[in-house]
Amino acid sequence: MIHVEVRPPAIDQVHRLIAGQKPDVAVRLYAQPGSSGGGCCGGGSGAVQFGLAFAKARPDDEVVRVDGFSIIVDPGSVKLVDGAVVDYVETLSESGFQVTNPTLPEPDDAGKSSGCGSCGSSSSNGGGCSCCG
Repeated sequence: MIHVEVRPPAIDQVHRLIAGQKPDVAVRLYAQPGSSGGGCCGGGSGAVQFGLAFAKARPDDEVVRVDGFSIIVDPGSVKLVDGAVVDYVETLSESGFQVTNPTLPEPDDAGKSSGCGSCGSSSSNGGGCSCCG
């Protein structure tokens, strides 16, 4: 079983967003290894890009129960997501979900990522996550 820490501000925000969703909808947390180009979260060499979306669990997903909702992780993301911390921040310059994983090696300076922005509140297209930056 994988471990994901979801901090109280993120739990509160998920509860607000998931309230209008169908009962079997969960929050999908996924990760992609960075590349040498600039991804949506500014990823470079070694950066991991995280994303969040509303989705239904598939048979091969890992499921983590968190305070009344589920976080689902696909098999390809498990190694990068295990040990992740999900938080929600609101500042003057940005607001949204931030996903970090302190258990992963540090990316080089070009590969540092700012995390992930707000999940969309509509599941008609699977919800979504836009990146801050």
